[in-house]
Amino acid sequence: MKKTIFFDVDNTLVCREKNIISDHTIKAINMCKNNGVNVAIATGRSLAMVKQENLYKMFNTIVSANGSLITVKDKVIYKKYMKQESVQDIVQYFEESDIPYCLHMLDKSVGKTEYQWVKEFSMKYNMKIEKLEDVVLKNINKYEVFQINANIKSKDISKIMKKYSIFKFVELVDIKEGYDIFNSECNKGSAIKYIRNSINDKNIKYYAFGDGFNDLEMFEEVDYSVAMGNGCDELKKRADLVTDNINDHGVYNALKALKII
Repeated sequence: MKKTIFFDVDNTLVCREKNIISDHTIKAINMCKNNGVNVAIATGRSLAMVKQENLYKMFNTIVSANGSLITVKDKVIYKKYMKQESVQDIVQYFEESDIPYCLHMLDKSVGKTEYQWVKEFSMKYNMKIEKLEDVVLKNINKYEVFQINANIKSKDISKIMKKYSIFKFVELVDIKEGYDIFNSECNKGSAIKYIRNSINDKNIKYYAFGDGFNDLEMFEEVDYSVAMGNGCDELKKRADLVTDNINDHGVYNALKALKII
């Protein structure tokens, strides 16, 4: 039976603390490919962010922006960008409230680079963020935005989530008072379901590797799920297998245990 494996990026493939993908993980991915296994990425990161990772060219299929964009060999096969009028509204709110933020489009990321939080976000996630020019800001309702990141204070988040319920807010684990903001109609699971329905081949067994809350829906749409040892407890409870920590070759060890490599 053919196999397709979806891998989360942050703290599944890439150790975010060190911003590296280990040699064992690279070896495991290459062994999968040599064995005829289709490997794919499923990440909350924007496509622009993924493309700045060294691992990008190892994968043909990329599910990015938490399922709102799917590309195969750089060709867009599915996209559902954030409602443009709502993006304009929340951006205006951020501007008026002096909230640092950045916007992720199909081919680039732009943001309020004069803010220290945006600079730290850029460094933490090892990605380039271009300055948000006034001409773009004034016409933001004409752009396709797939993801937003913002520095929202704890005292304000409930109010903002209620005001912009059209979006999904996910708190960043490793940046204080930082949030991923997505199209609430999409998730990794909905993207994988779209791919499975499009291919419609019952001779393919689907696997997923992840560590975080935004991997829960993905685990529901695959045949076999693997949670990283460093993953959240809720995901581990849903997983078919809990492997080792990312720093202890979790991906490689799981693929060995499953006899995929």
